[in-house]
Amino acid sequence: MPYEPCQPAVAYAVPCRSTLCLTGFPLGGGSAGCNALYQLSKRGVKAVLLERSKLTAGTTWHTAGLIWRLRPNDVEIQLLRSTRDILTKLESETGLDPGWINNGGLYLANNKERLNEYSRLATVGHSFGIDSTIVSPEEAKKLFPLLDENVIHGGLYCPGDGVVDPAMLCTALTRSASKSGGQVIENCPVQNILTGKNGFGSKKVTGVTTPYGVIKTNCVANCSGVWSRDVAAMVGLHLPLVPMKHAYVITENISGVRGLPNVRDHDASVYFRIQGESLCMGGYEPNPIMLDQVPADFQFGLYELDWTVFSAHMSGAVSLVPADFQFGLYELDWTVFSAIKSTVCGPESFTPDHKPIIGEDPRLHGLYHSCGYNSAGMMLGGGCGEQLAKWIIQGRPDLHMFNYDIRRFLPEQTKDLDWVNAKSHESYAKNYSIVFPHDEPLAGRDWRKGPFHEELLSEGCVFEERQGWERPGWYSPKGPAPVPAYDWYGAYGSPRNTDQTYEQLIKGDYTFGFTKNHNLIGEECLACREQVAIFDMSYFCKLYLCGPEAQKAVDWLFTANTHRPIGRTVYSCLLNSKAGVEGDMTVSAIETGNGGQADPIFKGRGFYIVAGGASAAHTWAHIHTVLSHEDFKVALTDLTDKMGILSIQGPNSRSLLENVVDTDLSEEAFPYSSTKLVRVAGKLCRALRISFVGELGWELHIPWDSCKHVYKAIWEQGKKHGLRNVGFRALYSLSSEVGNHLWNVDLRMDDNPLEAGLEFTCRNHGEYLGKKALDIIKKKGVNKRMVFLQLEENIPVWGLETIWKDDQAVGYLRRGDYAYTLGTSLGQGYIHHPEGRRVTEEFLHSGQYEVEVMGKRFKANVHLKSPFDPQRKRLKGQYDYPILVRQ
Repeated sequence: MPYEPCQPAVAYAVPCRSTLCLTGFPLGGGSAGCNALYQLSKRGVKAVLLERSKLTAGTTWHTAGLIWRLRPNDVEIQLLRSTRDILTKLESETGLDPGWINNGGLYLANNKERLNEYSRLATVGHSFGIDSTIVSPEEAKKLFPLLDENVIHGGLYCPGDGVVDPAMLCTALTRSASKSGGQVIENCPVQNILTGKNGFGSKKVTGVTTPYGVIKTNCVANCSGVWSRDVAAMVGLHLPLVPMKHAYVITENISGVRGLPNVRDHDASVYFRIQGESLCMGGYEPNPIMLDQVPADFQFGLYELDWTVFSAHMSGAVSLVPADFQFGLYELDWTVFSAIKSTVCGPESFTPDHKPIIGEDPRLHGLYHSCGYNSAGMMLGGGCGEQLAKWIIQGRPDLHMFNYDIRRFLPEQTKDLDWVNAKSHESYAKNYSIVFPHDEPLAGRDWRKGPFHEELLSEGCVFEERQGWERPGWYSPKGPAPVPAYDWYGAYGSPRNTDQTYEQLIKGDYTFGFTKNHNLIGEECLACREQVAIFDMSYFCKLYLCGPEAQKAVDWLFTANTHRPIGRTVYSCLLNSKAGVEGDMTVSAIETGNGGQADPIFKGRGFYIVAGGASAAHTWAHIHTVLSHEDFKVALTDLTDKMGILSIQGPNSRSLLENVVDTDLSEEAFPYSSTKLVRVAGKLCRALRISFVGELGWELHIPWDSCKHVYKAIWEQGKKHGLRNVGFRALYSLSSEVGNHLWNVDLRMDDNPLEAGLEFTCRNHGEYLGKKALDIIKKKGVNKRMVFLQLEENIPVWGLETIWKDDQAVGYLRRGDYAYTLGTSLGQGYIHHPEGRRVTEEFLHSGQYEVEVMGKRFKANVHLKSPFDPQRKRLKGQYDYPILVRQ
């Protein structure tokens, strides 16, 4: 959908062409709506918040209001920091107390693995200047004297944590917004969202209707909490959001608790929030009550607490503070005899991945979302509200918000209620689980399978799920391990699955050390480096962009020079107007064909675009938005679920494929970065001479109906060449080792190509989206630069480890993996100057580097390019030189 940017008068002072209406129907006046109003108003936008009832109605008024600072996600840490910054300055802006109490936070660990997770949180906190300390059980007892220190293994203390009063906060936010021209209209339900169409045929917002008339607007922000699905339904859209009952209890007064830190014990599934002289206690149970709908008039309603559900938290609470909870079992209901004075059970909205839904909906230009906060609306609301305001004003946020963007879901997923419910249940039930680097979900699986699924399953493939697709993770020698049907972890009377094969295999990855599958993945990597490997990459995004203005369109979209002869392939970045990287992909110039999936018929120029699968919906939506805005005469066609991809990589790839492909594969006839239509065992396919793993190899893009035939033919020839099935765990290790990027990890929309070492993808001639911003950055220099850090000791890294240079924190790893050929751990991260100056190569190559892993520092060597094959000779089949392997 085209974006119609506001015309700025001065920086962030943006008068819109029409009134900007933040529709909160029916919950616009909660944390999300008030934060959005505050952020838009302070930037000069004429914003109006519509609330069906009164401010804080719905969920905000009864929320616990906890504010934590550390999460296992760098973007989320920045969002939390923004929220906290707002809380600390609101009183000086408004003269009103926002209800912020900085009493600190204590995270408790019942086992060593949980304490390791907290060590990781403390480590990444060093990168952001967040004060935190790992504490012993005795030290935890001193911080929270009610604890029984004998039942815990240790903890993490974060003195900057706290709690906020929701009503006081919303009052302060709206008071500040009103000083900047913002307006709140209560008792004003939105009845409908009006839409029209732009020149490209895409739908756009044109206004809203209320009982008091029509408001013309080109922008609506859906901040409606548990009613957000109803707002989306006004324009025929679905949101992947589930209302659930969420509860906490409040104790009688307990002497000495005032001023103590808030407590979380994830293993006991319980938190304590200090409220005056009382404790609020709640958590995330395995059997939450899911709601089909919340009545429109339930603005300040509460539910009767179901003690059979809430009892999951009581045993943990009693174990931690046994002297203050007395309870018993009475007629199958948990009845608190003396400790609890009141209960709070209200509606809250939850999502399939426990992340909020933020940003512009690609299905309707001008409709933005800020909802689905998973009971974290108070702590994330300020940061997300700030990013939403920038999204609306600038067209894109400053931070990398992909993991919160509505575009992280395929449109088909949002419509599948069974998928949404199962995934949302699992994310709720596992909210307090340890976040391991290679955790895999069990809900919503087998939603979309590739064309080789059954063949790979029979070979022992252990599948992973990404954006609904089952993709190969790694291969087990123990035979087939199908993903079982979701058993809801035994909740709601569902029997647990008797076949635990898949679960047991993935539990081998549940560690922060080297996994049980480490050596198996290494064998897959070395098979690719030494012989030949076959990767199923069918879930990758595959697009045709064709038409009379296709060349003009790709010139504007992509940084690379796409003025290439038919059959040439280029690697390119896709930028936004601020030069942030929205994606990286290959773009191939193709000729019109006979109308098949591999050879489409078109007029004008044609291009075949291939991008990563985990961000397929984002890639399509961003390209479509740009095309709409510029009104290019082109057609964009998604072939993702109509073509499979087999990538055959390694020194023996050419000798293998020469036996099944009808085309000359010599270096002269089929050079690197080229594409041809070929026949493989008689089936028409598109072959691309490219490699994600840095080896001699080809990708075969195969019409869906021909996939099994081609796979079988390759394997018939492959056995004598040492062919091996290899999964994405090995693929990512290989790509990291060779120095390739992984979008959404070490390459994101808050990075630019210069910072990422991708200047070679950016042409100097002509104009493209983001080039003006990139040219300015070139002149000024970069504030950060991506490097490779090779650890001297054999210690695993996963990402979020702090990078130290001469005893100063200068960044953190975005990505960490084990480089099996080099025999060492390898991390990729961005270095910044501790004094805020521009980052130069001289600065990067000076000093001593260390990587902090769970509180301990390890020496590391820095490289601007990966130390493995820095000249990329293997891509051209040149294997006549040694690889430096650590002994």
